[in-house]
Amino acid sequence: MFETELQMQKEFVKLLNANKKQHQNILEEFNARFGNVDVVMTDYDNLKIVMTKSQAEILSNYSTALVVAYLHKKKQHTIKYLMNKTGYTKEYILSILSTLKKENIILEDNNKFIISDNFRFPNLKFTAYELKLKQWKKAVLQAIKNKSFAYQSYVVMPDIIASKLYINEFKTFTEYNIGLIGIKNNSIKYYIYSPNKLKHYSVNPIFISSIAKYLLISESQTLM
Repeated sequence: MFETELQMQKEFVKLLNANKKQHQNILEEFNARFGNVDVVMTDYDNLKIVMTKSQAEILSNYSTALVVAYLHKKKQHTIKYLMNKTGYTKEYILSILSTLKKENIILEDNNKFIISDNFRFPNLKFTAYELKLKQWKKAVLQAIKNKSFAYQSYVVMPDIIASKLYINEFKTFTEYNIGLIGIKNNSIKYYIYSPNKLKHYSVNPIFISSIAKYLLISESQTLM
């Protein structure tokens, strides 16, 4: 049916684009912390411009995102706390905090740090799709990783294989909350729907950096 994964991916993206809603966007080879994700759909219903380009550039860096992930809007934290949580040196933490303060992402009060009330993350959801022609176990492992930032995570395979996996490996997919999609020319079939899992910014640097990267990709619509 498909000779290469790239051929299958192009067909899948074509079908997704044909059925996407106005507030959805399709990205190929989206760069996440652990490598490129084959296909990602972003859902930005009522997305408001809440971040500057320079803020997004800073937060797209994993180390910076990790520090922000351990900060909050209502509770202040010390440098020692951030050092213990991140494993970074004091000098490196201070460098990151200085940059975050300069961009008005955080505030400092008596050597304690908090996320600024004026800084907000956009309401953005990711659905990740991992495509494989044959190696379904490898696809499942990658789909599990994708859950670190994705609202939903799917494995996509040729329909003849996906239909067999639905029968023989149903428990594997449901145990890890991974969806399964079969694809053939001009159609896709959802065998197992991935449950919706809301992501939180707290202690989730991959989610934070992924949002920043998406905003940079589509900066004409999403950045100040």
